[in-house]
Amino acid sequence: MSEEEIKDSRIEMEFLNPVYDIINEAINYTAQKYHYKEYDLVKLVMMIYDGNYKYLSNDDEYREQFELLDEYFKKEYNHSIITFEMLKTIVNLKGTEEYDSLMKEIASIEKILRTNDETKADDLCLLSYPIENKKYDDIMYLIEKNISIKYAVAIVYDKIKTKKS
Repeated sequence: MSEEEIKDSRIEMEFLNPVYDIINEAINYTAQKYHYKEYDLVKLVMMIYDGNYKYLSNDDEYREQFELLDEYFKKEYNHSIITFEMLKTIVNLKGTEEYDSLMKEIASIEKILRTNDETKADDLCLLSYPIENKKYDDIMYLIEKNISIKYAVAIVYDKIKTKKS
């Protein structure tokens, strides 16, 4: 097994680790407490990427727990915990019609953000191909380094979360 495959396997195992449930819980609680509307989660995600946790509710020490897990995840995997959370949320929908629809939506939003062209996206496998092949490290790197993909995933994440509310 290559070093990359080991890292991807470890990340996949982290999807099942209940310690990360606090991230979802903190985001849900914050959104509910402050009556988040459409795209407010996108703003929160971008603030977290900038290392600004003050917009997270500090009830139940969510902010500190989030920051500690983010520090750990960056040290261990060289990725932000918010990227992991968004990816985990999307991966949990794998095998559903909603998942296929969301993959198309991410590709379309990314194309619009990148090119300002609203025609259909050509590459509908932008994230689905690496997800199917369990290339989690590559996906997280792609999300974090490409602003149009980061925003597209954040917008779809917002859509998933606000739909469940």
